[in-house]
This record gives sequence, structure tokens and C-alpha cells, in this order.
Amino acid sequence: MRVYLVESFRQFIKLKCARLASREDIFLFKAVTEREADLSDMRVLAESGLNWEIIKRECQKQSLSTGILWENALYQKLLDLKSKYGIKSPLEKQLKKIAEEKMAEIAILEEIKKGNTTVKTISTSLKLSELFIRQSLEKMEKKGLIKVDKSTRPYKLTLK
Repeated sequence: MRVYLVESFRQFIKLKCARLASREDIFLFKAVTEREADLSDMRVLAESGLNWEIIKRECQKQSLSTGILWENALYQKLLDLKSKYGIKSPLEKQLKKIAEEKMAEIAILEEIKKGNTTVKTISTSLKLSELFIRQSLEKMEKKGLIKVDKSTRPYKLTLK
């Protein structure tokens, strides 16, 4: 039965007239859902050939427009795809880095909201190195997410 379903799905994605969304869009949507069959469907799509850059760009667009960390969901599914089917994506390392940076930003913003306004207090609370926190804060300041008051020692952090 399962082989039939996989073959049926392969036939479906070959139908040009039935496409309402690209294979890349379908792959991305399956990456952020939890249906058991989605990983198998993702395998079929990956084996049929995908434009990984389109998937990455759409993933980032969806993250921006929804406020949901799509990069992490996609990264996790790519790990599952590699583990279960041996399919490697060229996006894996990029998505890991993006997801880690965004998760760090979210955690740091939460710490600032709690009143932890120095590198040391944030580092202690999150159990991350001060160097990592400083690097993250520098990127966040450039993005306009935070303001760093450098007129005080230690520097004070506030939300923008």
C-alpha cells in the first residue's frame, strides 16, 4: 500500500496541469507540518530535483511575514530526511546558522525584556559565552532590534 502511495505521489508531481504550487513550495510546506507521510513526500520531491535557493528564499520570506521560525522547522526536517533516506540538502549548514542566530536573537530579546540589560547578565542567564552574546548583540544592533548605550560601563541594552 505504501509503495503505491509513493508512486502515486510521484505521478502527481509530474502532472504539469495539476500544479497549483511549485515543487519547492510543496516541499517547504511539508517541512513545517507534522504528518507522518510528509517526510516520505519530501523524499520524492527531493529526488525529482529541486531548486534549493528558491526553497531558502521562500522559507525566509515566510519567516519574515509570519514571525515564525520556518528556518528551524525546515532544518530539522532536512536532518530527518538525511537520517532516514540519506538525502543531503545543500541548505543544511546555512539553515542551521540562520536558525541558531534567530533563536539567539529571540532569547536575548526576552532577557532584555526581563531586565537583563548587560552582556554579563544575559550571558549568565542563557549560559552562553560573553563573546557569543557580544557578537549577537552587534548583529541585532545593526538590524535595529536593540539600542546599546555605550556611554555607561557596562553598556546598557534596551529594545528599540
